[in-house]
Amino acid sequence: MRIEIFGDKAFEQMTLDKALRDDGAALSNGFARLLPSKEKAGRSIIWVDPSRLDETKYTRESMVRALFYIQTAALEDESTQKKGVIFMCYNGNNPRFEQFDRKLIKMWAATVRGVMPLRVSALFILHTPYLFSVLANALMFFLGEKLQKRVRIPSNSIEEMLKHLAECGIDREILPTEVDGGVSLDQEKWLAERRFAGK
Repeated sequence: MRIEIFGDKAFEQMTLDKALRDDGAALSNGFARLLPSKEKAGRSIIWVDPSRLDETKYTRESMVRALFYIQTAALEDESTQKKGVIFMCYNGNNPRFEQFDRKLIKMWAATVRGVMPLRVSALFILHTPYLFSVLANALMFFLGEKLQKRVRIPSNSIEEMLKHLAECGIDREILPTEVDGGVSLDQEKWLAERRFAGK
């Protein structure tokens, strides 16, 4: 699978200047971003915003490589290796129907299930869109039986959502400002810091 994703770059160093050197647009897009702080149990959180998808600027294959890199970055943390990753799919920016890219979800899910030593401990779907009911069956199929059981859909009310997340060990302070959290995400800064560190 790694060879399918990266082709002749599959065995190069998994760094921005090596295996990811041609994927800058997908990485900068911000569709998926690693939050700077872990939740109380030590799990990393990957924030996903479908409204940022724009396949006119990159290929699906490039976005899958970018997602693979972000997951690899999460796995640099020893606690995350043991306790897993939380994915949060945020739909509050009103993604369009065509931005729910089922082919991309299928390709991404395949990397999670079959390639990486990545334990998905939970998938939170925030601000559930009306369209979700249309796509739910396809999404669940791609996720597989184990991941299906880890899907959580909190209330669309911000306060109720934050209360639910806090009960799961995820405090408001470590969440992005999109949900009244304390973190302003800056993907370009994150990428620059990793590039400077040779990652």
